[in-house]
Amino acid sequence: MTHLPVSTDILVVGGGTCGAAIAGRMAEQVNADVLLLEAGPDFGPHDSGNWPQSLLNPFQMPVNEFSWGYVSAAQHGTPGLHLPRARVMGGCSAHNGCAVAWGHRLDYDGWRDLGNPGWGADDVLPIFQEANRKLRVHTPDRDLLHLWYHACLEAGAGAGMPCVDDLSTLEIESAIGISPFNIVDDIRWNCAFAYLDHLRGRDNLQIFGDVLVDRVLVEGGRAVGVEAVVGGETVVVRADLIVLCGGVYGTPLMLLRSGIGPEAELTAFGIPVVHDLPGVGRNLQDHVTLPVLFAGTPDLIAAMDAYDNNGLPFREAGIVANGRSSYCNGGFDIHLYPWSNRASRSSLETLARPDGDWIFSIWAAPMTIESRGTIRLGGRDPEAQPVIDHCYLTDPEDRDLAILRDGVELARALAAQEPLRSLAGPETSPGPQSWEEFAVYARATCAHDYHPVGTCKMGPASDPMAVVDATGAMHGLAGLVIGDAAIMPVVPRANTNLPALVVAENVAAMQIAQLVR
Repeated sequence: MTHLPVSTDILVVGGGTCGAAIAGRMAEQVNADVLLLEAGPDFGPHDSGNWPQSLLNPFQMPVNEFSWGYVSAAQHGTPGLHLPRARVMGGCSAHNGCAVAWGHRLDYDGWRDLGNPGWGADDVLPIFQEANRKLRVHTPDRDLLHLWYHACLEAGAGAGMPCVDDLSTLEIESAIGISPFNIVDDIRWNCAFAYLDHLRGRDNLQIFGDVLVDRVLVEGGRAVGVEAVVGGETVVVRADLIVLCGGVYGTPLMLLRSGIGPEAELTAFGIPVVHDLPGVGRNLQDHVTLPVLFAGTPDLIAAMDAYDNNGLPFREAGIVANGRSSYCNGGFDIHLYPWSNRASRSSLETLARPDGDWIFSIWAAPMTIESRGTIRLGGRDPEAQPVIDHCYLTDPEDRDLAILRDGVELARALAAQEPLRSLAGPETSPGPQSWEEFAVYARATCAHDYHPVGTCKMGPASDPMAVVDATGAMHGLAGLVIGDAAIMPVVPRANTNLPALVVAENVAAMQIAQLVR
């Protein structure tokens, strides 16, 4: 059994993308003892020799390894969609596709305008730049792309999306470009490497893996510690300040097991209500996505075979296009993700193809989402499967569905441009459909984009669904802070790993400013 300290000054729960960053920043900048607890294993620094090759290899996406095993309770009516979240030091930055995106200025100005000072685009721009630096983000050479990506890039201008060299900006409009990524010397450079490795062994930072935090302990209106399970034994760790970074699913579940959340839900499980907070587990959002699939011509297949036979890498992070739907009022509101690989190497459960086949796809995803879902307890045990319902494509006016349909049409417009037109071959799915047919098809087959946010919404106390204020501090309960993507009030127009890291950096900076003054 791991012998944890019985108390600490600052306790960070969760060693993922956000927890690693917050623990590292606080250990660097605050004269206090920092304790970081992660439910999954900690394999040490990147050069320890202990990291599984699958987590280091950026050319695969091992989302089902070291995972919490979450599945959806209802995916637009159909249960059982896998919702991978990493259970390992470094979190989802240790198993994702390494694609880095920032979103648009409108996203963060929108957060600010919801009553969150310090979160506007001008506030977070330098944080994005620093996060890029810490994760060693760069854009790969075009020479390293295979033909499907090359053809999509060259087709972009004809579809109204000109090719740009740098997507690391908050000012991007309709455009296509090579996705920046956090790959360093053929290693997925995760947040544990970036924020913890240089601090390991420091006197004021202790890091423990395989510690499952069950609940937060509250005394006299203040969070004073946590109860955790280590090696089958229950232990208590007390702290002056607790920062929850359990992720969009894990953080609200910890709160609910602690008696912090909607009174009716807690009462139904016989959990004493410690703090009635209706927004815990609500406001769940994710980008929904749907592929347009093409057969590929013999010339394209031969070129991809040659690329493969030369042992060149098939990265999940390739290129991305920003497009506009008929609903767009500024910036962009659609992402297109061209993607190709052999079916045998696909991690996408939604693409059932013979293993030897090539997949030629352009995925369309609405970036501005109206549908809102929930996460609820499935039981009081911290290992119990929660009830997660993203409510994809369920907004009352079908705006999400309409933007998705526009995205599919934009993918077709891209495929109609040369040189892609001469290489893609016929569309194999979804094919021509009426609006009614598309609605049925999309709700039955769409996938998620691995971008959940929002289950502990950030906002002013006047917002009845807000869980934390603009500093990440919980409304009405002292000593407790949330520093992960759960506090995003609205999902940004981006892959969410880097925006989540920006959330962590900003919350850390705000909390450090209070601690050192």
